[in-house]
Amino acid sequence: MIINHERMNATEHSVKLRLENFKQVSREYKLPLTPQKVAIFRTLAESSSHPRVQEIYEHVKMEFPSISLATVYKNIKQFLALGLAFEIPMPDGPARYDAKLEIHSHAVDTADGSVYDLELAPTIHLPEIIMGKKVKQAHVLYYL
Repeated sequence: MIINHERMNATEHSVKLRLENFKQVSREYKLPLTPQKVAIFRTLAESSSHPRVQEIYEHVKMEFPSISLATVYKNIKQFLALGLAFEIPMPDGPARYDAKLEIHSHAVDTADGSVYDLELAPTIHLPEIIMGKKVKQAHVLYYL
């Protein structure tokens, strides 16, 4: 069952929860909450289109004209490392990103590059430990 089409935006409530989590994790790791970093994360959190870094950059640049593409890349990598976002590898182009951390899968339409959130009943048993390490999250991608 598809729950989010590419052109829909995240709900105000879900964005608020994502931003609160982002701020809490940033405080836990004693990371500065610069206005640019918050804008980058907010742009990702508000989007259900699974944007590319370039798209996030273009959106944030409207608010912060002097921001660099490298700054956006650096922050997205940090969000991934902190578990604040998912990277969705694309077979024929740049990766896409998602700040929706609730358990869900993605379907990637390889014909047009669209990415969709899927809510599917879990049918795969996920291990708690792999190679002696605790599994923090799992992500299933379907390429169509």
